[in-house]
Amino acid sequence: MRHALASLAVTLVATALTPACWSAEPMPPEVAKDLDVMSFPNSIRPQSIPGARTFAQYGFTQVAPTEGEAGSVDVYPPDHAWLFKITVLGSEGDNVTVCVLDEALNGGTYLTQTPLELQRRGDGLLHATDRDVNDPRCSQSER
Repeated sequence: MRHALASLAVTLVATALTPACWSAEPMPPEVAKDLDVMSFPNSIRPQSIPGARTFAQYGFTQVAPTEGEAGSVDVYPPDHAWLFKITVLGSEGDNVTVCVLDEALNGGTYLTQTPLELQRRGDGLLHATDRDVNDPRCSQSER
């Protein structure tokens, strides 16, 4: 027991002293909160509002773990008429790779699923990079 507590203490201290760019893979709720939704093609972009960049600024304020899927969160507006599902696929250095599902739940047929590489920029938000990402875990057939 004493060894386990000492090991836990070392881990906690190391984590506290680790620079943010070297920290563990971002958690899906953090990605959903910090994602610049104007940095990649999606259903929100045609309705862009000057200065608005995040899901919350566009009314997508409900974030919940995706049922049965570790590593994913569902992001909805209060009426649940639309869904964005953010799945963290991995990270390397300062970049994180995610899959973004964008789906109409209001009777429409809009549905896309896009793999993106994200990088935190000076404004504190996660922006999509220009790098093409191909990941079989992020395809329409995976739904």
